[in-house]
Amino acid sequence: MTKLGPDAVRYLHAGNGTPVARPFHLRWLLPSFCGTNLTAWTVVWWSSWPIAATGMFVWRWRTGDTWQIALAATVLLLALPGILGPQVCRPVSVDLPATALTLVGCALFEPNQPARIAAALIVWWAAAAIRETQPVWAALWLWSPWPLLALLAPLIRAMLVKPGPDPLGDRFQQIADHPFRASLEHHSGRWRDGWLMVAPWGVCLIALWQPSWSLIVLLTVAYLQLLVATDTVRLIHHAAGPVMAAAAAGHIPTSLLLVACVAQVVWWRTPERV
Repeated sequence: MTKLGPDAVRYLHAGNGTPVARPFHLRWLLPSFCGTNLTAWTVVWWSSWPIAATGMFVWRWRTGDTWQIALAATVLLLALPGILGPQVCRPVSVDLPATALTLVGCALFEPNQPARIAAALIVWWAAAAIRETQPVWAALWLWSPWPLLALLAPLIRAMLVKPGPDPLGDRFQQIADHPFRASLEHHSGRWRDGWLMVAPWGVCLIALWQPSWSLIVLLTVAYLQLLVATDTVRLIHHAAGPVMAAAAAGHIPTSLLLVACVAQVVWWRTPERV
């Protein structure tokens, strides 16, 4: 098996009952469920792909997209390199499972039906227990405040469980204690690197043609998170990918959707994925 990255090692420590640094102490659901069992983590990771695909397709179809556009949006999203993520994050990762559940919540959500709101909130609470920022992204995807109620999950967790020292040692503890400084160091000289900041979007860049204000706000928030993070592509793709994919698919003529999907699925240049 490929050597696991720092985040994956932290989740395994958490699964073994070892205290972990912030924000990893908020992401308790999968470590509690999978523990240190790599087979369990693998099953969760692989299962997240069809769950994410179903959630994305149903959400877009329920918003009024044709099945062709909904299907193309799903392909454009799942083909993003950041959704796949780097090898060192697989299969011990929270990104894809959290995004998959968040998309299912969006598919369930109907602002005029209390039962659907309740069902979506339950799913978003679970997603927030996997990755604490998911309700924020759901709120921006739907342009609705309802998902923010699911922030109660990480809030309660933060009150009940305090972060521990980083199990990986002092160097990584410094990153946890000073995320802004760590971000500036890791992104030094790369803030205007198009191969890192723009190119990995691929066909989804079509979404920037006459973008909505909600998309602009979402992208702004997605990129602002990089100021307190050391990774890049996987963060912005899981944050803004669903809306970028949906907007891009909506701009592409139906007759060209298959071509667009093929162009997105294959890699014309080895992309950044971290």
